[in-house]
Amino acid sequence: MDAGKGNIYTIMNGSKQFIIPVYQRLYSWDIDQCSTLWNDIVSLEKEGKKAHFVGSIVNIAETAMPTGVQRFMIIDGQQRLTTLTLMMIALRNYVEKHPDETNLKASKIVHVFLKNEDESGEDQYKLLLTKADKETLISLIENKPMPEKHSIRIKENYDYFVHQIESLLIKPDQVYDSIGRLQIVNITLDRDSDDPQAIFESLNSTGKELSQSDLIRNNVLMGLDAKTQ
Repeated sequence: MDAGKGNIYTIMNGSKQFIIPVYQRLYSWDIDQCSTLWNDIVSLEKEGKKAHFVGSIVNIAETAMPTGVQRFMIIDGQQRLTTLTLMMIALRNYVEKHPDETNLKASKIVHVFLKNEDESGEDQYKLLLTKADKETLISLIENKPMPEKHSIRIKENYDYFVHQIESLLIKPDQVYDSIGRLQIVNITLDRDSDDPQAIFESLNSTGKELSQSDLIRNNVLMGLDAKTQ
């Protein structure tokens, strides 16, 4: 197990891909939780705070290839990682529409947070969700129309951040800077020496109770690589 404190930019930067495995529940944060995160970001800027801790991301590193994308399977942290991605898409779109209002470049947001620009296909996306969530997120990243069966929650939360950024309560470059001051503990497990299933059950023991089918499904699938799952 390798654990370190950092911000979301250091975690996402580089040729990396974070995959939500098929046994994870769909994205479930609502507007209230998005509002809490947004208010934390505004408070960091308005009150001049240096940092604010927002939780952890727990992942399993897949076997590294000599070239290409390093993949990490997310065990815990899907909600905050997806929500921050939605915020960054909204910020990128605002900067693209209003380039004279800020020194922040849309290309920087894309390079650091959204895409592996030297890759193609699904390898180019830094975050891959599951089922309808995946297609909805990719459509937002690519500025394409929503799929017919899109994720309502992802679209609603994205629209919330569009509205907040357009309100200019804080400037776009201040939003980007404050997101960088959100502190996250990034925990990467070793599939050979750590027990991902035990850690998953421990992390979820205080939340919504896992059903027997959840536990069986997770136990069967968690030990497999993402493609086999």
